Amino acid sequence: MKTHTKLFSYLTGILFLAIAGCGVYTDITSDYDRSVDFTKYKTFAWLPDKDTSKSEYNNQIIRNNTRNYFTHCMGERGYKASIDTPDVFLDLVITAAKKQKTVTTPVSTYPSNWYYHNPYYYPYPSTYYYRYNYNYNYTTYVTQKVEYTEGAITLNIIDRKLNKLVWSGTAKGDLYDPSYIGDNLHPAVYDILDNYPVKPVKEHKRPKK
Repeated sequence: MKTHTKLFSYLTGILFLAIAGCGVYTDITSDYDRSVDFTKYKTFAWLPDKDTSKSEYNNQIIRNNTRNYFTHCMGERGYKASIDTPDVFLDLVITAAKKQKTVTTPVSTYPSNWYYHNPYYYPYPSTYYYRYNYNYNYTTYVTQKVEYTEGAITLNIIDRKLNKLVWSGTAKGDLYDPSYIGDNLHPAVYDILDNYPVKPVKEHKRPKK
């Protein structure tokens, strides 16, 4: 059982690294008000933070970096920052919820050698053993519960004059290791704004995932 547990931990670790290497935020969704003409918006301002909670998945550095990336992407679309009379407010929401999932991992046994004793003596004074190689692989399955953090980055865009939500986009993913978040924030922001009604003025170079 200890062998199975060690092997399971090893395979699970590889799985987590593979997930992180392919990008943390893999579930992207967005929606917007179809009755709104987004080309009329030219300026924006950030709303103050509502979330005061701090964690390794959601702290001031992460929030500042995420805002900077969004600000850059809005600038690519011709938007300018305006504190006094912005056309839209940008509202950043970052969540990190602890969850569990059941993971079933196949574990294969290695072939075994079986020995058969020949009780008869041959012309030479020795006893012989015949070895048989059975190349059977027996697969068993180990099922365990794995704890992880489901993280999400959401950008809400609010029409200041109408005081209503006109666009919202979210990037969601399983955050198995907080050290991967920093490298995945920039690609996640670009993915969130991919379906924004106003496209970048110039072709931009997307960050690598």
